[in-house]
Amino acid sequence: MSNKSNNNSSRISDLSKPIGYLKQVREQFAIGPMETIPDLLEEVEDDLQNVARISGKYNKDTYSQLLEKYATFPVDSSSDPTALVRDILKDLFGGVPLWRSPNLQYNVGAAVNRVSSALYSLALDLNIFNINDGLSGNTIIAEHAVTRILSELADVDHKNSCGFFTFGGTATNLYAIKLAVAKIFPQSRKDGIPHNIKIAITEDSHFSHLNALNWLGVGVGNALVIKANMDRTSNLQDAEEKLRMAIKAGYKIPVIVVNGGTTYDNAIDDINEFILLRDNLVKTYKLDYIPQIHVDSVIGWAWLMFKDYDFEKNILGIESNTLDLLKRQYDKIRKVNRADSWGIDFHKGVGSCPIPCSLVMINKAETATFLSYNEKVDTHQLAREFSEFSPVDYTLETSRPAGAALAALGAIRALGKTGYQAHLGNLVQLNQLLRQLLLQNKRNDVDILNKNSPGYVTMIRIYPPDLAQMKDIETSESDENAVEYTEKVNVYMKSFFKFDTEHRMKYSKGVEFSYSSKYVPAFSGAKMGALKFYPTSPYINAEYIREAVEILLRQKDTFDSANR
Repeated sequence: MSNKSNNNSSRISDLSKPIGYLKQVREQFAIGPMETIPDLLEEVEDDLQNVARISGKYNKDTYSQLLEKYATFPVDSSSDPTALVRDILKDLFGGVPLWRSPNLQYNVGAAVNRVSSALYSLALDLNIFNINDGLSGNTIIAEHAVTRILSELADVDHKNSCGFFTFGGTATNLYAIKLAVAKIFPQSRKDGIPHNIKIAITEDSHFSHLNALNWLGVGVGNALVIKANMDRTSNLQDAEEKLRMAIKAGYKIPVIVVNGGTTYDNAIDDINEFILLRDNLVKTYKLDYIPQIHVDSVIGWAWLMFKDYDFEKNILGIESNTLDLLKRQYDKIRKVNRADSWGIDFHKGVGSCPIPCSLVMINKAETATFLSYNEKVDTHQLAREFSEFSPVDYTLETSRPAGAALAALGAIRALGKTGYQAHLGNLVQLNQLLRQLLLQNKRNDVDILNKNSPGYVTMIRIYPPDLAQMKDIETSESDENAVEYTEKVNVYMKSFFKFDTEHRMKYSKGVEFSYSSKYVPAFSGAKMGALKFYPTSPYINAEYIREAVEILLRQKDTFDSANR
C-alpha cells in the first residue's frame, strides 16, 4: 500500500510541475500597455481621414513575397507582440478601404463609431459566447435590448417579437426562407424540403437571395423573379401573374421576399400592396397556408430612424426636396410592421458597426419555434438548464459571438435617434447635390441613370464623345444595333474605370468610386454598366462632392483626349 501511495504522491507531484515554455505563452495573453489602434494605424498611413485606402496594396510580385513570408509556422512564440502587430499591419493592411474617409465612395460599407469599436473589441478579447447567459453573462441582454428598440421603431409590439443577431444580410434572408418553409411544411425539418415549392424574389434583389435558395436545398431554379419597374421597385402585376401561375401549377409559395432598400437604388417596395396581393391569393385559391412576407430591409431599415421626426419643424435644417425623399422612404419602410420578418445590417451605410453585425427580426416570436428541428432541442452540452436565456435553441449558429449585439447597442446609445437622422439625411442630401452638379454641367456624354432614386447612391453612365449623341437608343430601341451600342459603351466605361484606377485612384488622389458592369437593362435588354458613387462617411460634405464631380469630368476629358 505504501509503494502505491508513494507512486501516487510522486505522480501528483510530477503533474503539479509546470511544463516548459508556459511563461512565453502567457506573455501573449497578458493585458498590457500595447499601443492604441489609432497610433498603430498612423504608422502605416499618415492621412487616415482623407485617403480612401491604406497605401501599399500588393501587386503580382509582392503578393508572392508576402505569402512566402507569412505562410510559415514559427517554432517559438513572439517575444514582442507589439512589433508583430506592427509588421502585420505594415505588410497586410495595404489596400484596406478606410470607411471614415469622405473620399471613399466605393460601396455601402460603414465607418465604425468609437463606442461600437471598443465594445466589439472587448467582446473579442474576452471571447464572449452569446449562447446562453451561463457563457455570456449579462451581455446577452444587448441582443434583447436592440431587438426591443428596433421593434418599437417599427411600431411592432416588442412583447410579441424577437430577433437574432447573425453573420450578415445573407443570413437574415436564410433565416426568413427557412422559417417560412418550416412553417408551411413542419415535416420538412425531419424529411427535408419538398419539391413543390417556389420562392418569390425580386429582379433587383441581392444575389444572396439565390445563395440562400442554394444553401437551403430549395434550388435556384425554384425562384420566381418579379420584374422591376422603372424606379426599380417591384412590379405588382408581374408578381401577381407569376404567383397565380405557380399556384395553378400546384406549387406552394412559402415566402415572398420584397425589397426594403436595394443596394443600387435603395428602392423600397409597397409592402402593403404585396400583403394585399398575398391575402387575395389566399382567398381566391382557398390556400391552406399563408405565404410569409419577408422584407429585405438590411439597408432600408435606417429610414425607420425618422419615426417621430417633425418634418414641419425640420430641426436639422434638411433641404426641402431631400426632406420629402426621406419622408417618402420612411412612410414606405415603416410598413415592415405588417410583414412577417425583416432584416437589418448595422455594418452597412449609417449603421456604424463592425462587420458582421446583422439582425433578423421576426414580428411574431412564437413562429421562431419553427427554426428548431423539433420542439425539444437537446442542448445539455451548453448547460442550458442553468440559464435564463438560450437563443441557440433557434439559431443557425451555435458559436455566437457577443460583439455584434454589443456593437449595435453601442451605436444606438452613442448616436441616438437624432444622430442617425443627421447621418442619413446628410448622405441623401449630398447625393442630391452630386446629381445637381452633374446636371448643371449639361454634359451630353454624362448621364445619371438613377436621378430619381431617393437614396444615397448615384449611378452614372458616361459615353464616348463620338457616341454620346446616340445615347437615347438605350431607352427606345431594341434591335441588334441597340444591343451593340450598349456593349460598346460598356467597353468604353470599363476602359475608363481601369484608366482612372491605374492613374489616380490607386494612389488615393481624391474620390474613389466603383464600377458595376450590370446595373440595369437597357430597352434592348442588354445590361448597362455604371460608375457607382456611394458615400457613407459621416465626414462627407459639399466640398468633397464638388471635388468628386470635378475629378470625374476632368479624368473623363483626359481619357478621351488620350484615345482620340
